[in-house]
Amino acid sequence: MKRLLLLALLLPLGAFASPPVVVFGEKEFYALDSPTAAGPRDAAQQAFFAGYRADWGRQAPYEASLALVSPPAWGKTVGPATKGEIDYRKSFPGGFVFRLALESLLPNHEYILTLNGNPARAGNALLRSAVPGNPQERYYDFLIVRTDAKGGYEADLGVALKPGDYDVRCYVKDTADFKIVLYRDFFKFAVR
Repeated sequence: MKRLLLLALLLPLGAFASPPVVVFGEKEFYALDSPTAAGPRDAAQQAFFAGYRADWGRQAPYEASLALVSPPAWGKTVGPATKGEIDYRKSFPGGFVFRLALESLLPNHEYILTLNGNPARAGNALLRSAVPGNPQERYYDFLIVRTDAKGGYEADLGVALKPGDYDVRCYVKDTADFKIVLYRDFFKFAVR
């Protein structure tokens, strides 16, 4: 059953109606309408799962929006029309809640979504992994997604995070070479 859920999440939204996803780790996530939608067993994770489910059910508009753009020379450009957008809650109990839309990436291709910190900014120490070669800077690769036949992907996501203030970057990285294809420089949100 878990394998079926994984395949469902990796398929593009156009393949069938895809539910919002609650992420607790790169390999631990739940679709809200799946048979395993009871969610995790940990009490703090259950609280975030239930809170996100209730918030998504209200369909209230997101409070902030920002564009994802092709990176400068240090990244990789997929094409001139490649772009993305994140609409998000500025503050949420237990995690980061947002809607992600990606356009004109490689079709039927996997990308990894990442939050990346900076030692001089809020939230860096709250992210899970140290950047290789720069252990003070931290990041969190939280989910692999697959684009549709037109290179698009769209989903509502809730990512469980440690409580605190965050001032981080968002990256969309190609799983073939881990180069950044879309990014947003620092933006702020809070996890209560």
